[in-house]
Amino acid sequence: MNQLLNKKNSIYSKLNYILILILPISLFVGSFVSNTVILFISIFFIIDLIQKKNFFIIKDSNFKFLIIIYLYLIVNSVLISYNSDSLFKTLVFIRFFILSYAIYYYFHFFKKDFIRIWFLIFLIVSFDIFFEFYMGKNILGFSSNYHGRVASFSGDELKVGGYYFGFLFLAMAFFENNKKLFIIFLIIFLLAALLIGERSNFIKIFLMCIFFFIFFTDISKLKKLMYILILATITILTINNVPHLKGKFYHHVFDVYLKKIEGNKKLDYETIVKSNQYLSHYHAALMISRDNFLFGSGYKTFRFESHKDQYTKDGFFGASTHPHQIHFEILSEIGVVGYLLIMSNLIFLLYKQRRSDKSFLTKSSILFILASLFPLLPSGSFFTSYGATIFFINYSFLIRPNQINYN
Repeated sequence: MNQLLNKKNSIYSKLNYILILILPISLFVGSFVSNTVILFISIFFIIDLIQKKNFFIIKDSNFKFLIIIYLYLIVNSVLISYNSDSLFKTLVFIRFFILSYAIYYYFHFFKKDFIRIWFLIFLIVSFDIFFEFYMGKNILGFSSNYHGRVASFSGDELKVGGYYFGFLFLAMAFFENNKKLFIIFLIIFLLAALLIGERSNFIKIFLMCIFFFIFFTDISKLKKLMYILILATITILTINNVPHLKGKFYHHVFDVYLKKIEGNKKLDYETIVKSNQYLSHYHAALMISRDNFLFGSGYKTFRFESHKDQYTKDGFFGASTHPHQIHFEILSEIGVVGYLLIMSNLIFLLYKQRRSDKSFLTKSSILFILASLFPLLPSGSFFTSYGATIFFINYSFLIRPNQINYN
């Protein structure tokens, strides 16, 4: 707060201080609000840099690479999509690239405040998850229409699992210097993630916990194993003692699909794919990718392509707004060229971090990226406002701009 009151800070720095503080809240209010917040953060950030004559962003090699990706998306939309809506969404996608650099820049000045407020917001969401799970409605009185799923403040959109996955370890930065409280709250938050009822996001969160203890803790191997076993034991005991979780994690995964498969004596590819809706989405994405190998079907076009007859015949029906898997989404919509551009950027940034001194936020970012890219696990759309915002918030702590000037 003292930094905010510093007269040397411009009005745009102060405005972005407020906007970045409320960014996690805006994701629950709706895409219009969150997009407006991101738009103003980007605009104020650019004006702030121009006023300060600080042009580090255009000199940064990683940002130049992001511009190449951005230009590819535009060309792809113009030449492949033939869709004005796709082109517009592509043109404004640059706001996420600018957002990541804005967060990186302003965290230098207001890190403590951002971490405290983001943790408080996350704590309120966590309390609301427990409240809704036990009371049937959240603290505002709203309840989910989906049995066995906690919606919290996301309403019927059921996006709280993705929110929890994206912000959990960022919130844990609050306990960076208190190991005991770190473990206690990690267990509490892991339980909340489990009670949400979203299997794939919980698995990703659990993977993040495992990766954290293996790669980012300076403790003995025995203690690492002990902490992982404690988390695993608590998870298994909770699932076994909560009926609808037991049904979701055991019955729904094993019994339902195995019975479908067993009903057909042939255990072939078609039988397995048709037994699971997510696998049907993956199949449709693979077929679209096969037919549009280099450049994909076009940015944000899976929702149209997946309904075509060649992808729904023979009982396959993987039509949806997106493939529900980050790798298949990128491959099907912007092709192997776009996939290689995005993945090479992420791999390069991860490679640069291998020997550097990493802050807790950077470690959190690495964990998020690795879990997000875990093969075959279902995911939200990479290209939606909600998914892209969470992704690039985490991405911001992975970048290390060269020639940056904080004066």
